[in-house]
Amino acid sequence: MKVYLTGISGTGKSSIVRELVSKGINAIDIDELSHWENKHTGLRTGWEPGSSEEWHDSHVWVCDVERLKECLAKHKDLVVAGFASNYLDFLNLFDKSVLLEGSPETILVRIDSRLDNDFGKHPAERKRILDSQKDLEEGMLKGGAFTLNVERPLEEVVADFLEYL
Repeated sequence: MKVYLTGISGTGKSSIVRELVSKGINAIDIDELSHWENKHTGLRTGWEPGSSEEWHDSHVWVCDVERLKECLAKHKDLVVAGFASNYLDFLNLFDKSVLLEGSPETILVRIDSRLDNDFGKHPAERKRILDSQKDLEEGMLKGGAFTLNVERPLEEVVADFLEYL
């Protein structure tokens, strides 16, 4: 079974992937297949912590759909976790989809406390994250996503995720 696990930054996607892998479940972070792209030129670009709001207005984080298809073809069962702005272009490649939901307050606390990822610590990035929450949730729910509330311990979220599978 192929499962897409998503949510905005700070919902715990990477933590869940680590837990799944520790349990022997084949899971990857979509960041391995994604890149920043200039909206106007289509060229790949690099991101720097603290990028301005103008920079974020002209760039998007996109998944390379062809690379994703190749990855999915190599595995009978795979959980792909992460968020990319073009998720609607590949959502149909998965048997199931799961949306992680949490309050803006919880999301920002988690972003502030993480040590392995600087994205979301700058005001322009925080704004972008919170602004994208409603659109992502609406799109995923229209696509039939199962929702998981992340306002509880990681172990409980992972247990509910595994039960859903």
